[in-house]
Amino acid sequence: GQTTTTTAETTEASLTNDTTLNNDWSYCFEFTWFGPGYDNFTLYNVNGTPPDIDYLFEHHKTSVLCRRTANQVCARYTYKYNGVVNNATYMCTKVQEVGGGAITSGCYSQEVDGYDVELCVCESGSGIVKPCNGALQTLFH
Repeated sequence: GQTTTTTAETTEASLTNDTTLNNDWSYCFEFTWFGPGYDNFTLYNVNGTPPDIDYLFEHHKTSVLCRRTANQVCARYTYKYNGVVNNATYMCTKVQEVGGGAITSGCYSQEVDGYDVELCVCESGSGIVKPCNGALQTLFH
């Protein structure tokens, strides 16, 4: 597999203190799902079940989105152990292939300390639409 590195950066226009979205901007999901080993009830986790991306976008979009800035992609990191998803993190970030250029789409995986680590990236278009990293739901099936 290919080795990738990422740099997570904080966007200047954080949605944390903003309750409105701009139709001219591009958004990505930004949250961490802790997996089936965590049974506490939170916005992202009900009894260890995978997050309902459609529900989160429809009812909590201002608290689960980040504004994608120039040269950033939407990403989802997934950690699996023995074929079971341990956790998944969604974010706005930059991704670069080691010794190469920017990565803007696709999925890449490698084994790290016994975990199968997968990184999937995409670029969402402008508008208040469900971000592309929410469409990467196949990891739970």
